[in-house]
Amino acid sequence: MHGSKMCIDKDTYTHLIILIMKCLEEENFKESLQALEQESKIFFNVHRFGEIVMNGEWEKAEKYLSAFTKLDDSNHSKKMFFELRKHKYCEALCRHDRTEADSIFRKDLKVFSVSQNRIDCELAELLALKDLRENEQLSGYTNATSSRAKLIDSLKLLVKENRILQDKLIFPCVNNSALSSLIKLICPSFEKETKEELIYLIHQFLNEEEFKETLHKLEQETRVFFDINYFREYITSGEWDNAEKYLSAFTNMNDNTYSAKMFSQIQRQKYLEAVDRQQKLPSDFAERAHLFDDFKVLVERNPMLQDKLKFPSMDKSRLLSLIKQIMDWWVPYCINVMPNANNETISLKDFPTVSNLRYASSILTDKPNQEGRPLDASSGDDSNDSSCFNDNNQSRESTSLPDADSAVCAKSLEKSVNLKLQLINEPSECRTLLLPDNSFGGRVVRLIYSHSGDFLVALTQTATHKLWKWQSNKQSLEEENVNMEPQLYQPSSKLVMTNDIAADPKDSISCFALRGSHLFSASGGKISIFSLETFQTLATFANPPPIATYFILLPQDLFAFGFDDSSILVHCPCTKKTKAKLKGHQNRITCLAYSLSLNVLVSSGADAQLCVWDAVGWKKLCSKFLHSFQTGLVPETTVVNHIQFHPDQIHLLSIHEGQIDVYEAPTLNHTSQLVPDKMDLPITYATYSCDGKCIYVSCKSGHVKVFDTSTLELRCQINLTAYAQPGTISLELYPLVIAAHPLEPNRIALGLTNGRVHVIEPLESEVEWGKLPFTDSREFSTTFGSTALE
Repeated sequence: MHGSKMCIDKDTYTHLIILIMKCLEEENFKESLQALEQESKIFFNVHRFGEIVMNGEWEKAEKYLSAFTKLDDSNHSKKMFFELRKHKYCEALCRHDRTEADSIFRKDLKVFSVSQNRIDCELAELLALKDLRENEQLSGYTNATSSRAKLIDSLKLLVKENRILQDKLIFPCVNNSALSSLIKLICPSFEKETKEELIYLIHQFLNEEEFKETLHKLEQETRVFFDINYFREYITSGEWDNAEKYLSAFTNMNDNTYSAKMFSQIQRQKYLEAVDRQQKLPSDFAERAHLFDDFKVLVERNPMLQDKLKFPSMDKSRLLSLIKQIMDWWVPYCINVMPNANNETISLKDFPTVSNLRYASSILTDKPNQEGRPLDASSGDDSNDSSCFNDNNQSRESTSLPDADSAVCAKSLEKSVNLKLQLINEPSECRTLLLPDNSFGGRVVRLIYSHSGDFLVALTQTATHKLWKWQSNKQSLEEENVNMEPQLYQPSSKLVMTNDIAADPKDSISCFALRGSHLFSASGGKISIFSLETFQTLATFANPPPIATYFILLPQDLFAFGFDDSSILVHCPCTKKTKAKLKGHQNRITCLAYSLSLNVLVSSGADAQLCVWDAVGWKKLCSKFLHSFQTGLVPETTVVNHIQFHPDQIHLLSIHEGQIDVYEAPTLNHTSQLVPDKMDLPITYATYSCDGKCIYVSCKSGHVKVFDTSTLELRCQINLTAYAQPGTISLELYPLVIAAHPLEPNRIALGLTNGRVHVIEPLESEVEWGKLPFTDSREFSTTFGSTALE
């Protein structure tokens, strides 16, 4: 393979390039795809070759063909080159362009005169045609479309008969988003929508494999990285047209004064050097180098280019490394269960379909490379299917790479992440902290951490709030754990933050949201705005009816309010203007969730329905009713209690008292469903961990269950006896709400029915909930996806 430093077999390397080709095709990066076909030489695209010929792009057609075969490789190859040049020559004669025809004959066709085969006869025919301005033998070329179509048919026959090209004509049937799906197997944080990360990975691979033409085509088509050193090569060599074309991919003359100066300078220099050539004056490399210094200043100051000059720092051969990590995981399993698996040629076609093989560090590191270029030495939508190649199109004779048995996949997954079902019954088996409290109000019905995790706010059923603060010292926050007790905060004013309560207790639906040091809160009455410093009520609004049942903050100082009359109001409190009123539910709104990356609002209701709203025009994009996989029916209790977006901003968690569902926004494709044991029902709450790897679920049984997000496998169960105080345990005591710490993925706060709040996390000896301690360094690197390859 092309100078690859990785120990990876030829089949896997070929499959990786095919995956990259599929990705480029999906993103419509046509020029990059064509360049990669030529530079990798693994797939001859007959359709693309035919398009080039039909367009009469003769030099481009010959360049494409030359990437795969040479003139003297075989008679079939020689015939193909001859037919291209002959057709080009005859079309020039038909246009009466004798100058071009003479040039084609001298440069392109003369080479065939040394041949001793049938081509000599055709060359004699061309020599005769060359002396005639008008000849009936040229009539077949006067209609370019028809003559080129006939040429394509004859070339296709020659392609199929050419032994050099025969093994390069079939492209495997590849699933949509196959490359990103494969990467996601070991890097759950990586999402197919994160195009820029994928482009950077492909970019580094192309650079290391020296696919230079593809590399720079991709830079121009994606516009994520401006290679100033490549631009410098054009400037110092006086290739002004190429320099202008490269620059034009990122900016144009009308964007700003910096861009205008660059384009003007290129045009001026091109004119001056044309004059110099007429006067036979030598080119001055030193002058061009000095000129580039001026260009560099303009590039670095240009707002259109400033954020495109630094390539992120990555480990050497990062994309190949990710593929190798999958192989490192999969090969030991193959050796145990597959015959003849001790060889070193296990490739991507042998991999199973699983959601995650193991956890790895982020795809890219945060530190940019200061040099500003890659490190040289370092429909039925199948997009959710992590198998890369599929055999769903046998009619095209596509090479299929089959999936493994699902039972094997589950077994493999369990081995890879090294999980155990951990039952925690005693306080000594985890770290737990009962937060100080001098009041015993009603149940804790809402609980939320601040953005940085330095304080926690609870709302009780009696409409009162409690605020606990940890030390604000940065160093103490970094060392913070559950052994550090916070203060129950009380301002000097002795005020208590208390909401208006609905006249009818059954209407006391509680909801609140944080915005900096302000708390927006409601308990069935007006919405109150409190200062978390002084506990003062700064304002009240939204006097019932209808009653506010949920609200969240949106970008641009907007709020979305859900009401008990099934409506949703998008409102700006600052300007007191209503942006939209949304109607789509048949019962009260129970929760709202917003995806920043998709710019959509999702609502849930007591009608067992989810709705997705476009946050630009506020139109309903789609809706879906809750249903049980077991019965196929809407559950008897129709209330969707809570919804939450995964940190990837795509997957949506939906909590019902009898089941938990995961959907993909904005289409609400149903991806998975979890139904706990009957003894644990009803579910009282569920939430993602801050890193999205776990789902914490609280139940009326008092159990807190920790599920693996990717597989919904039960990782750990924390029983009531592990965190509740002795003497308080009863059937009436259980957690109603969970707050996940925003920075520590294994730390959660539980709001209980007795009004108390507990914070819990694993023991220091545990890596995370349900994770076995490491036994050796190899296991450590495997679990965390070390990029060092041995």
